[in-house]
Amino acid sequence: MNQQIVNSVFSVYEILKDSIKVTRRSINKDLNELHNQTVFFGEQRDNMLKKMSAVEIDLDDIMVLSLFASFERELRFSIKEIIDKNTIKINPTLIKLTTKTTDSIERWTVIDMVDALSDVVSEEMRGKVKQIYEYRNWVAHGKNTYKLPSTKTDPKTVQITLSDFILQASSAI
Repeated sequence: MNQQIVNSVFSVYEILKDSIKVTRRSINKDLNELHNQTVFFGEQRDNMLKKMSAVEIDLDDIMVLSLFASFERELRFSIKEIIDKNTIKINPTLIKLTTKTTDSIERWTVIDMVDALSDVVSEEMRGKVKQIYEYRNWVAHGKNTYKLPSTKTDPKTVQITLSDFILQASSAI
């Protein structure tokens, strides 16, 4: 499994966060000429700063989605690869079974995949990933205020947790 998948998505987040910092500084220093041809053109300072704060919250949630989606894709790919590399395909039936198994992984839930690695990834780590998955689902399905996730998370925590999960899984496989 490749940690770089999650880390590269997180680097995009860091660039976007820094861009927000630079934009906020330009607003605070009244560098209005920098705002031509942007959504901030002609806006009052307080309105711009309110928009920036709202965008930061949305960005964090979008990045949690993106980080988890990248992790999920890498998890599916890695499990397929493990099955393919460790199955001896000595006859057409075994070839069919291997193909069927690797094709069906697209229908596995994230929880199924995480739990399939229970021999190599600690229960605590699997629990953290499941909490992130729950938060990711809450964000992805419209942030239902009547059904809150058990915990809130942020992109840095997600990046660290998913990287640690990948590290545990990779070192044992």
